[in-house]
Amino acid sequence: MTRAVLLFVLSVTIQSLAAQTYPVILEKALWFDGKGEVQFTNDAIEFKASKEKASRRWLYQDIQYFDRISPKEFVILSYEDAKWRFGRDRQYRFVLTEGELTDELFETISRRIGRPVTDRVVGDTPKDVTRVPVKHLHTFGGCEGELVFGDSAIFYVTDHAKDAREWKIDRDVDSIWALNRYQVELHVYDNNRKEFSQTRVYRFQLKEPLDPERYRNLKLRMYSLRAEQSVIP
Repeated sequence: MTRAVLLFVLSVTIQSLAAQTYPVILEKALWFDGKGEVQFTNDAIEFKASKEKASRRWLYQDIQYFDRISPKEFVILSYEDAKWRFGRDRQYRFVLTEGELTDELFETISRRIGRPVTDRVVGDTPKDVTRVPVKHLHTFGGCEGELVFGDSAIFYVTDHAKDAREWKIDRDVDSIWALNRYQVELHVYDNNRKEFSQTRVYRFQLKEPLDPERYRNLKLRMYSLRAEQSVIP
């Protein structure tokens, strides 16, 4: 199933998400084994822990971000205070012991949450689009891969799995800047432990010059989206 068809199907079926349950382990559980089940429903994500006191239920509106680290692992950032961390918002990291967090389920969850999410699982990218070999600059060093500029998303494809990303242009991308034809910055909403108060900046060195027309079209798309989002119904 192509991504375009997937999004169409989701737009039709989003009102009726059948409950899906997966056995999981909550990482870094301090006082129990972390085992339990996570259930995704129309209204919420629920963790049913082996120790009842550790169970949690988050309405989608109570989730600050959702980070799909891999098909087997994800993170939820709640609004709950972690008192032992001076009131910092608490996050929960789960590992599925059976099943996978599929593209279909992840897209449905992201639409339910209704705000930017982080997707590190990059599958098949669109055909006949702009592809540029790049180096992603880290604080120290970097990793190499390919930026793929699609009509509805920008992908960073790399063997460095934790840095791979798919950013939906109308959901996750705040802005894009070409410092010159060989340097690009993407400002995105991402799992950056700043609770989305600020965007995260991804800096790329391009091994080939960015096509000016592609960059112009991306900027026009961003301006158009900002104009639409600024209109109050």
